[in-house]
Amino acid sequence: MAEVMTGTVVKIFTNDGVNKRGKWFAKSFKLAQDGIENNYFFQMGFNVSVSFEEGDTIEFQATPKDDRAMTVVEGSVKTVSASAPAAPAAPTAAAAPSAHAAPARKSAKTSELFGEIGGYFTEDDIRRISYANCRGDAINTVRLLLEHDGLPISEAKGKAGQPKRFEAITAAVDKLTVEYYFDSGSGRKLESVADAGIVDLAGDGSLPDSGEA
Repeated sequence: MAEVMTGTVVKIFTNDGVNKRGKWFAKSFKLAQDGIENNYFFQMGFNVSVSFEEGDTIEFQATPKDDRAMTVVEGSVKTVSASAPAAPAAPTAAAAPSAHAAPARKSAKTSELFGEIGGYFTEDDIRRISYANCRGDAINTVRLLLEHDGLPISEAKGKAGQPKRFEAITAAVDKLTVEYYFDSGSGRKLESVADAGIVDLAGDGSLPDSGEA
């Protein structure tokens, strides 16, 4: 069943190629809702162009495809509000600024955790988007640990052990969310985890002559 979605287009992606029917392309996009990036990729289908740009707020219908993507119902996309136009070049010292010039975008500022931030996103926007992504990754990691018996939780089944299992699972999600959040912002894992380097997949020696076994 199709769901009605509304949000701001964060990024538009394009894949293309050629098959026996000729050239093809497929567009998809990511959406931010209330400053938090939605985890789904919204796919437009083959050879379907988009009528919006990054930064536009749009409304559309989409049907679930899998746990990572939703399919946009063709013809359902409506632009609620377009992104603000880029500010014109600054006037020279001899020219007075126009009273009708378009408003400038937010100036970039430097954040200790996220680096330079500009455009239409504030530091709070970036923090919420990053936290939401890290929480989704943490939930997937905990799910994987549970599937492979890698998370120590209460072995008591039924309602008797439910509170302990709840506490253990939610605590693991919270812990990994915070860890991933600061890993993403600081890049500290790059210093604490050794790189495996280039893996050599070549053989140990040259191929034998045709007469050899």
